[in-house]
Amino acid sequence: MADGLNFPTSLALGPGGAVYVSQFGAPILRLVDADDDGIFEDNVEYVTDLVLTNGIVVAPDGALYVSAAGGVTVIRDTDGDGASDEREEIISFLPAGAHWNNGLAFGPDGLLYITNGSTCNECIEEDPRSATILRANPDGSDLQVYATGLRNPYDLTFDSEGRLWATDNGSDPPCNTIDELNLILQGRDYGWPYEPDCDSFDADGTPPIASLSFNTGSTGIDEYDGALFPPEYSGDLFITLWGSNALAPEPGGRMLMRAIIGETAEGPRVTIEEFGTGFANPIDVVVDGDGTLLVLDFGSGSIYRIGYSPSSSMP
Repeated sequence: MADGLNFPTSLALGPGGAVYVSQFGAPILRLVDADDDGIFEDNVEYVTDLVLTNGIVVAPDGALYVSAAGGVTVIRDTDGDGASDEREEIISFLPAGAHWNNGLAFGPDGLLYITNGSTCNECIEEDPRSATILRANPDGSDLQVYATGLRNPYDLTFDSEGRLWATDNGSDPPCNTIDELNLILQGRDYGWPYEPDCDSFDADGTPPIASLSFNTGSTGIDEYDGALFPPEYSGDLFITLWGSNALAPEPGGRMLMRAIIGETAEGPRVTIEEFGTGFANPIDVVVDGDGTLLVLDFGSGSIYRIGYSPSSSMP
């Protein structure tokens, strides 16, 4: 769909079929497929001077919310020319260190939810906003800790049932705990830090709903709410695994996973299966308006589209 991106980090769907893509040290782009051939021909440098951006989301009013290290900024195009002309930093001075604020999502309640990673691999944090999911009003006011004990939650999404899901990256060695898929509930503690016994399933913490294995670098997440894939995909989650780093005892990740959601009387049960491979470092996934998947690859600087056809070859 697109290539030549500079360490891209996040995707967001905009009005009129546009797609926004953030880049770690470069402009946020607004991409447009003007002739509907499946390829983004046009791109605009929508935001030129925000760096260390790890998350973006488009608000119900069309404003672009940007999560950059230590803060959240709202970007608007007030004259409708396709480029931003107004900005406001609504949240500042979030704790940042080894990790920081990443993914953003608006909930069914109209509030803004923010992932905020820990400042270290394993430590007791001084700032209670570290290693949490935060919640705030759309203007940034009334910032609160919604859930805690999450070492490095990278992305989050609300499903069609109104439930909040988040990926979380486990600790590097010596603890070397699993990456997690978590069902986020208000007020819960999900167990990090794991020292001194390195038990990520400590009785005092809420366990993950599914394991994403060790050292996989769990990143982007989105619910499949499109109409293109077969009906059995509806309500399932897609998750990108960026891949292991140099500290990992064994390499893992670098693939797209499907989380199959099964509803039971005790709550959802999840089965994780491999869905797509061949990526360098996949970092985000969104369901486009036509029901296809857009997968953002940090390592190759590309956006891929995954479609579906019941025939033996893609149209």
